Amino acid sequence: MTKEEILQKSREDNGGKDIEDLETQKTAATVAYFSSLGLCALVSVLSWVFTRRVSVQTWMIFFGMLSVAFFVKFIKLKKRHELFVALGYFVIFVLLTVLFIFELTGKLGGTPATGA
Repeated sequence: MTKEEILQKSREDNGGKDIEDLETQKTAATVAYFSSLGLCALVSVLSWVFTRRVSVQTWMIFFGMLSVAFFVKFIKLKKRHELFVALGYFVIFVLLTVLFIFELTGKLGGTPATGA
């Protein structure tokens, strides 16, 4: 087999993508995950410094993103571990969403948000 035939076979086996493309996507996803974690931590620290409160919305979005990512991994890989991780992240997402709604309605920690 020639080099081009090997690359073509590899692309067919990997859904039209070559190994370099798949590795690049994997690296990008890892960098995005850690960047998101760092940004959420930064926003939380800034929120705490200026308001003495932690931004629930930031972590709600982060855990929602993680739960979706692990649900997709479970669907693709059919590994129960991925399902359990996804469910754990989803529970945290739901709890943070409930807390966020309580904060918006004023049932937790202050006055309800009002429209301008």
